[in-house]
Amino acid sequence: MSKLCRYFPVEMWCFILLTLLTGVLSSIRKGPSNSVKKVGDTVQLICKTDTNSCEGIDWTKMEGSQSGTAFYRSAYGQLNPKKFANYVVSSDARDGCIVTISNLSLTDSGVFTCSEERNQIEEKKNAVLLVIEASPCSPRVLDAEIAKGDSVSISCSVNLHSDYIKPSSVQLVWLNSNFSLRSIASNESASSNLTLPYSSKAEQNETLRFRCSLSLSVNQDGTLYDQSSPNIEICSFPTRTVLYPVTEIKFNENQEQFAKGETVLCKAEGHPPPAYEWKDKDEQVVSNVGSYTITEKSSPGDVFECTAKNSVKGVPHSISKSLTVTEFLETKALEKELSSASSPVTPTGLLVAIVGLLLYEI
Repeated sequence: MSKLCRYFPVEMWCFILLTLLTGVLSSIRKGPSNSVKKVGDTVQLICKTDTNSCEGIDWTKMEGSQSGTAFYRSAYGQLNPKKFANYVVSSDARDGCIVTISNLSLTDSGVFTCSEERNQIEEKKNAVLLVIEASPCSPRVLDAEIAKGDSVSISCSVNLHSDYIKPSSVQLVWLNSNFSLRSIASNESASSNLTLPYSSKAEQNETLRFRCSLSLSVNQDGTLYDQSSPNIEICSFPTRTVLYPVTEIKFNENQEQFAKGETVLCKAEGHPPPAYEWKDKDEQVVSNVGSYTITEKSSPGDVFECTAKNSVKGVPHSISKSLTVTEFLETKALEKELSSASSPVTPTGLLVAIVGLLLYEI
C-alpha cells in the first residue's frame, strides 16, 4: 500500500482515494510489453509517460526468485554498467523512456519493471522478456525429392531459461502445410531443454511444408498468466510435394464407348504430372497431349492406345489403356433419341429414326 495510506485511519477510504489519485496523477501511459526473442536478437522495452522522457522513471529487472536489481534510476542514470553492458536507456519524444537490449542471451530473460513515484504514489508496469535458444532443424535440409512411402524424420529443439517456465507452459509443435497438428511436445517437467522429433511415411497427394513453432505462456509476478504469446517459428522446411507413379487411366470420366469424331480425354494421377502419348492400331503416334479426337477416317473396330508416363526419383513409370471405336455418332444419336425417357417418341420421330437406320444399312 502507498505511503499515503498512513494518513488515513479507515482503510476503505484510503483505497478509494488511491483509486481517484491514480487516475488523475498517473503518468505511465504505456508500459513495456511481454516479449519472446531468440538469442542474438534485439528488443526494445518502452515506458511511455506524459513527459515522453525518462524523467522520474526507474528500471529494474527481476531474475527468477531473486529480488529486483535496478539498472537505471532517473536520479543517477544507468547503474551497474558491467552487468548490464548491452542495455541502453534513452528518451524518445514519441515513445518516452526506452530500454534497448542488443545481442540477447538466455540470461537476459527476466521480469522488467518501469516505475515512477509521484505525490507519494508509486506506479509500476511489468513485462516478461523470455529469451530462447533455438537449434537448427535436423536435418538442416530436407530431401529435394520425397516419394510415396519414404520415411521423413525431422527434429527441432529449444533451450529456455528454466526460471521463467513452468510445467505445461511450453509446447513445441510440428505443423504441416495446411497448419493441422502433426506432432506436439509439452514441457511437463519445466526443463530448460525441449526437443520434438517427428517421423512419418510420405503419403500420396501430400504436400509437405513442415514448420516447428513454440507456443508458451510465461510467468509474470510469480504466477502463470492465461494470455499465450503468438506462435514463434523455430525452424521450417521448404515445400515438398510427394512424388508417386502414374495410376489408373480414365477416359472421359469412365466413359466406355467411343465413336468417330468424339474427343477422348486421357487422364491419370501422378506427380510429377504425367506426360501423354496416343498411338493408333499401327503403333503410330497420333498425339502427344492428353486429349485425342477420333478422326473421320476411323472405322468401328479401330484401336487407339493412350500411355501416361512420369519418372519418380529417376525411375520411369508408365501405364496404358486402349479404346475401340464402336460405332458412328449418327447411330448413337438415333439410339439416344429412341431410348430417351424424357421425350416420348412421336410417330413422326419414330418414322424419321426408322428411315435413318434403313439408309445407314444401305
